[in-house]
Amino acid sequence: MAPATHSRCGWIGAGEVAGENAFLQHLDWFRAIHPKWFTLQSDGVNIRSVGHTDLASVVNAAGSHGVRLSPLIDADDGARIRLLINDPQRRAAHIQNLVTLVTSHSYDGLDIDYEHLWKAADRAPFVAFMSELSVALHAIGRELSMALPSVAKDDGNSAYDYNALSAACDTLHVMGYDFHYLGGSHLGPLGPLGWVDQTFARAAATGRGNRFILGLANYAITSGSWTTARAAAQICGTGLLTQTDHMASCPYGDYSAGRAPHCAYAGSTLWFEDLASMEAKIIAALSHGARGVTYWTLGDEIDGFFPMVEKRVP
Repeated sequence: MAPATHSRCGWIGAGEVAGENAFLQHLDWFRAIHPKWFTLQSDGVNIRSVGHTDLASVVNAAGSHGVRLSPLIDADDGARIRLLINDPQRRAAHIQNLVTLVTSHSYDGLDIDYEHLWKAADRAPFVAFMSELSVALHAIGRELSMALPSVAKDDGNSAYDYNALSAACDTLHVMGYDFHYLGGSHLGPLGPLGWVDQTFARAAATGRGNRFILGLANYAITSGSWTTARAAAQICGTGLLTQTDHMASCPYGDYSAGRAPHCAYAGSTLWFEDLASMEAKIIAALSHGARGVTYWTLGDEIDGFFPMVEKRVP
């Protein structure tokens, strides 16, 4: 299983130079790094390169500083993921492709980000796929991690079985954001504190709470657009508000919002996370035995971000 030192990490967006530079400028902070270098093809078996795959500066810096390099492979099309997971032959072929990838590129592991599986019928085949991939990667001494939606209340209508997936994966990066999201029916807090707290209580109930890592949002959303959290803090300035009563009537669920930074902006509202709201979520996750912190995405971090996380996750 992954060493406990996989405790501070983050995702580099595909081809995002700002994220690559943030990693290179803070190498001693990172214990693992997950650059988005691959995506699942429409055949549900093969993968293709995206972004700056095997960027020499990132590869060499990770190796020289003891940072575990586990690139992200994503798929945000439920149809192609279902094509994969519901066919044992495709699963086997895809897993062999991943084993070949990790060995030929000398990666420490892989980070799987296969999303939008919100049907009860997705659960068994997705768990089977991740379990089979776990066996294959562990057989060659590699780590399996994944990006995992935050699910505070599990009604069974998704692929994301916390108990089964935590048994298979070394590290589970819980995306503690997108409770409200760009393109959703309405705006609101990105990751209500009560939602994060309840999610990590569920993670702890698996008996493997230390395999779960809190994912923080390093971005901001408003009507039809997004920016970085750092830019949002500058935009809001003295107009910053930190409390909201939105959650009391939110159709997505009534969770305590906690600190929810936002301000009026361009005829709408700009929502983001600041240092204090991030720290409150870290404290909540750690109280349930979480291992550490990751974030989406690297680059343009709020001043003080790195020391704040390091204080909580030495």
